[in-house]
Amino acid sequence: MLIWKKRSCPMFAFASFIFIQFCKTQIITTADFRPSDIQITPDLAVINSTDKINFTCINYRSNNSILETNLSKIIPTNEIQLFTKKLNESALHIRLESTNYVGVFHLLCYSKGEQSKGNRADIIVIAPPGVLQLAEKCSVYDRQYIKCVIRAPNIARAVQNDYPPKFDFQEIAHSADRLAYRPRFEFLKNESTNENLTFRWQPTVDGEFPNGVRMHMKAMLPHFENSSYFFDMTPIFRITPKFNLQTLSSSKIQMNIEPIVPTPFCEKSKMSNLLSNINQTWTVVDPDQNKSVFTNLIPDSVYRICMKCRQTYTDPDGTEQCQDIRTFSRFHWFFQHQIFLYLMILVFAVFLFVGFIFFLRKKRPSYAKVKHCISRKSSTIFIDSSSDDTVSGTEQDDRRYRSIADIHNVIQQCASPEMLLPI
Repeated sequence: MLIWKKRSCPMFAFASFIFIQFCKTQIITTADFRPSDIQITPDLAVINSTDKINFTCINYRSNNSILETNLSKIIPTNEIQLFTKKLNESALHIRLESTNYVGVFHLLCYSKGEQSKGNRADIIVIAPPGVLQLAEKCSVYDRQYIKCVIRAPNIARAVQNDYPPKFDFQEIAHSADRLAYRPRFEFLKNESTNENLTFRWQPTVDGEFPNGVRMHMKAMLPHFENSSYFFDMTPIFRITPKFNLQTLSSSKIQMNIEPIVPTPFCEKSKMSNLLSNINQTWTVVDPDQNKSVFTNLIPDSVYRICMKCRQTYTDPDGTEQCQDIRTFSRFHWFFQHQIFLYLMILVFAVFLFVGFIFFLRKKRPSYAKVKHCISRKSSTIFIDSSSDDTVSGTEQDDRRYRSIADIHNVIQQCASPEMLLPI
């Protein structure tokens, strides 16, 4: 038994030595493991909106390639600036300065021409949340939903610059029976700006938006200080009117208005000059009429018809809706009916036919002139050879004699007649 123990001790010591060396090898290998040959430190930085911070970028691959740095998105230089200094062939010093920037982005470091194989540092720039306040009264749109705009410059800029938002709302019940709005709300990032945050709620009962509802808002952004705000949700109503236009004549246009329940206070206007609204005049729309006619308009002219509505007279103006339409020309009704077109064609054809006949009759010689020439040509003319000065007719033969001048005159008058066309 003692012999076995004495023999086993050297073997145990040898096995322990091998195990320790293996562990050392594994630790060194794990520590040297990197997903990229380029490393940037620190790889995460949370700074204030006016801070400066330094980074070091090292290339562990000895290929003598030039190191470059850039931001993951375009940021104006008056908000973020980068300064670099080459330490050696494989190291780069980077200084980042923030000037009133709030948001998140990445700092990239990579070998020249190999941006996809580089590495990045995550940078979070924060600022005090500031005071929250209601930018304007909450608005109800077409009695379907209510929208509230909260003024929060720092938080709004952070959200627009890709900071992950987190908000919570709790209604302070105006009624012991039920809530006025559904707990689920919508954050409208596309309608928010660098100054304001926009939220939307649906009513618990469709079309009901009671006065006096109060809401408690909490803004909880990572690394930001939590902020809260109480605001009043007593609404104003913004109504989008719906209508269509119809041209009745060269001087009349009809507006067909879709009814709105409950009946709002609406106004209408018309403009003939589409390039300017200086002379735009608003008149009240009769709430009992769904049709409104504009008269005394200029023929063949374009008009812009506008309409705006509000729930009560004291509410702000609602969304203005406009449409363009052209009046008919003075002869529009005439050209619209085909029977008049056919009549015009028929009258034109008759005039053309009559003119053609008149032209043919004017070109044909008169019947009396032709008859006279023919009768003269058929007469026998004799000249007395005994005397050059006297011409007499022979009574015995019942023949007539004419002078040579008369003969020439007859010849000139009885030229070859023109060809007569049949009628």
